[in-house]
Parts: sequence; structure tokens; C-alpha cells
Amino acid sequence: MEKLKCSSCGADIEVVEDNKDYAICNHCGTKYKINQDVNLNIKLDDEVKDVLNNGLNTAKSVSKFVAIPAAIIIILAILTFVFIFSRIGKVVATNDKPSSSAWESNNSSNTKDIEDTIDNFLDKQEEKEQKNKAEQEKKSFNFQFIQVNGTQNDFFLKNRILDIIIQSNKTHDRLVSLVFEGKETTDEKEIIEIKHSLSGDYEVSINYDDDGYVNKLIVEKID
Repeated sequence: MEKLKCSSCGADIEVVEDNKDYAICNHCGTKYKINQDVNLNIKLDDEVKDVLNNGLNTAKSVSKFVAIPAAIIIILAILTFVFIFSRIGKVVATNDKPSSSAWESNNSSNTKDIEDTIDNFLDKQEEKEQKNKAEQEKKSFNFQFIQVNGTQNDFFLKNRILDIIIQSNKTHDRLVSLVFEGKETTDEKEIIEIKHSLSGDYEVSINYDDDGYVNKLIVEKID
């Protein structure tokens, strides 16, 4: 005798083979035809179980087949990378490591180069500052003689130009000479005497020394 499950309620159905055409579930009363419904249910149940069992077994086999080699490959790759990296590090360290004397010599040379570079930079900065300072001093010195060139009357010469020369020669290391009627002088008394003798209009021009400083004023009488 074979026990079957009722598809409606799940209770057991007892079927006596080749004895009846129909079977009835004692629990819910569902009626089954022996040769079609029951056999069909049995066949379907068996096929589903076989498919599920086969699929599960296949999945397990594939999982094991893939997982184990993959793990082995990963481990081997890591070990190979570590080995190669360590070997390269040792070779580089051995080949590139300088001797103590060579390292000290190279370090000393590098230090000297750095010091020379700093010294050169500082020298250039100092030279630049000195040039800027000299340029400012020159501009300041020459500024007092601005607008002197050209035609000037005796009043401007007496009260402006000649006084500038006298004062500049007192306060600056650079002397400015006055050339009047062919005579050149830097003496204060002589310049004052020239002031008293001036009358009318004069042509004034300026000369510069090699450094660009005003060093001479030439005053010529205009007839």
C-alpha cells in the first residue's frame, strides 16, 4: 500500500493499488482518480524533488570547485608579490647604499652647494638693495636742480639757483661747480660775489658726472 498526500489539505491518502478507480481523502473529502490525478501528483512530486536535489547538489559542487581554486590562486598571488617585492628591496638597498665615506663626501658637497646658493642669493639681494639705494640718492640729489635748465632772470639766479649750489656744497659730499663768464668755482665767497654782479637774463645748462649726478651749472649772459 502506498501513502500519498492530499493536495488540498495535506493529509495522507491511502490507495490500494489496482483495487479502486478512485480514492477519497478521509480528512477533507477530496476525490482523486487513481490512474490520472494520483499518479500525476506522484510524478510531479518526484520530479520536483529530483530537480531540487540535483540543483542543490550541482550548486554545492560548483561552489566548492570555484571557491577552492580561487582561494588558492589569491594566496599564491599574495605570496608571489611579497617575495618579489622583498627581493627587489634587498637588491636596490644593496646596489644603492653608498659607503660611509662616500655618503659623508656627498653630504658635505650638497651642504656646500646649498650654502653657496644661499650666499649668492644674499649677495644679489644686497647688490640690488645697494643699487636701489644709490638710485634713490641720485634722484634726491638731482631733484634740487629741477627746472634749472633754460632761460632764467637774475632774480631767480640770485635767490634760487646759486643758493642751491651753495647749500648743496655744504650738505653733500658731491660738489657742484658754477661756471660763469668762463670761470669755474665751488667756493662759497666767489659764488656770492657772482650773485651780486648778476643783472638781466641768463641761459643756464646742467652737466652730469659719470654716475649721473649733477656736477656743474653753466651760466651764460644773454645779450
